[in-house]
Amino acid sequence: MKRALLLSSIILFYSFALYAQDCVFYYPKTKGAKLEYKSFDKKDKLTGRSTQLVKDISINGNAISALIESQSFDKKDKDLGKNEFTVICDNGVYSVDMKSFLDPATMESYKDMNVNITSDNLQIPSNTKVGDILPEGKLSIIVSSEGIPVLDMKTIISDRKIEAQEQITTEAGAFDCIKLTYTITTKMMISVRYEVAEWFCEGVGSVKTESYSKGNLMSYTVLSSITK
Repeated sequence: MKRALLLSSIILFYSFALYAQDCVFYYPKTKGAKLEYKSFDKKDKLTGRSTQLVKDISINGNAISALIESQSFDKKDKDLGKNEFTVICDNGVYSVDMKSFLDPATMESYKDMNVNITSDNLQIPSNTKVGDILPEGKLSIIVSSEGIPVLDMKTIISDRKIEAQEQITTEAGAFDCIKLTYTITTKMMISVRYEVAEWFCEGVGSVKTESYSKGNLMSYTVLSSITK
């Protein structure tokens, strides 16, 4: 009986170890870990900073997930608000809720209104390789006040492609990353489109992000510190 229990424990241990190895998680797996970012315009002038706090880590069956709290500040360090979203890795596929793209300052201005948000999860398979095309994602926000429409915005992230594997160095350190490029199209009264390059590191998350308009650099964000 003891042998059977020991054998079962060993099988469960190696099954979890194999799962954990197969699942590439692009955030620290430590509750309380904190990432800080600095944002700059195309002339390298500081435009603000943001933090991302791992508020909780949970394991449920074959899935590991993290609740992330994002907080933004302007260039004078004024608090612009907070936002929460979830990242999850299940059966070898990492995904992030597109609510992570919401601007905390904008959402704070709608806090007393009726807000309806629908969002997809953006996926990155663990076995991804350079040249892979990834699924697109959509985010929809409808805001009304006393029955009167205030905002109807739709965001589509498309053309997602793994472009390269590169090492990125910031003041937070040197990181081995995958480079992911994609296009963001936002539709309100008019349609705005821009291109993005983003570098992700396993166990860390986003290390650097560059935004372009018609091939011209508009802004960028870099990881400035990490506390695990």
